[in-house]
Amino acid sequence: MTNTFGIFASVLGGSGLVLGLAYGWMSRDYRDQEIAALTERLSQMEDSRAALAAKADQAVAFEARLEDLEQALATARDEAEAARQAAAAPEVAATERVSDPVAEDVTSARLDFGDPAKGAEVFAQCQSCHQVGQGAEDRIGPHLNGIFGRRAGAHDGFNYSDDMQMMGADGLAWNRDTLDAYLENPKALVSRTRMNFAGLKDAGDRADILAYLRQFSASPQDIPEAAPTAQAPEVELAPEVLEIVGDTDYGEYLSSECKTCHQQDGSDQGIPAITHWPTEDFVVAMHAYKQEIRPHPVMQMMASRLSDEEIAALAAYFAQLE
Repeated sequence: MTNTFGIFASVLGGSGLVLGLAYGWMSRDYRDQEIAALTERLSQMEDSRAALAAKADQAVAFEARLEDLEQALATARDEAEAARQAAAAPEVAATERVSDPVAEDVTSARLDFGDPAKGAEVFAQCQSCHQVGQGAEDRIGPHLNGIFGRRAGAHDGFNYSDDMQMMGADGLAWNRDTLDAYLENPKALVSRTRMNFAGLKDAGDRADILAYLRQFSASPQDIPEAAPTAQAPEVELAPEVLEIVGDTDYGEYLSSECKTCHQQDGSDQGIPAITHWPTEDFVVAMHAYKQEIRPHPVMQMMASRLSDEEIAALAAYFAQLE
């Protein structure tokens, strides 16, 4: 009996040892798996941290680049505004000028046409954007057939910049002098034009290219005075409307709303000046807004509330305003 009990105890002890060893191995395997899982998770977190750090570096670089671009844009705007103001600055009084025959010859050349054959060669600089002649079509820029006498921004079917459309709506038309100014410095005449061209600084080149383009418009003897290149009135008004003599005192009374936008001293601060406008031009422009030929919605609304007599009164007041 004693031997039997001893054998039984030995068996139990051996079984316990085996179970203990098995449990120890299982526990170790579980810990190894847990450690491996934690190691993998840590690796993933490191990769994620590295990716976030890379994105943060990219964001910093982007912000720095954005600041540079904003500074460059501000500089470009300042330069464009300075050029516009320089172009619009009044000439020095004749008594303050020193006679310069060379300068006078250049000024005279601005008012004349040059050699169309030479102009065809100069136009090679423009052909990547503009076509002219038979079969000409719009490209990056509009075709230039019939450019003389055409209102700026008014060629049907072409998507002009907002500023070009605004200048056309406010009366800019292409004739010898305006085309010469635009070719010399496009952004001085239309500050935010999309035409990416530095300009032709040589007055002779401009005279030649205008002579060349002139061949593709109507051909009166003189430009821009003679029809059909002279700009036609925007609206045909009855003679009795144009003959109304405006009351300047009544015009002054009505002018308060105009002066909320237009400067009384005639300066141009982003809005065209209306002081010293010829009365007929003023009347025609207001009726063009009234008939919604000119597209500015605020001016259309203002003009629609005015009678013929009130428009004439405003025209008379602003024409004589000091």
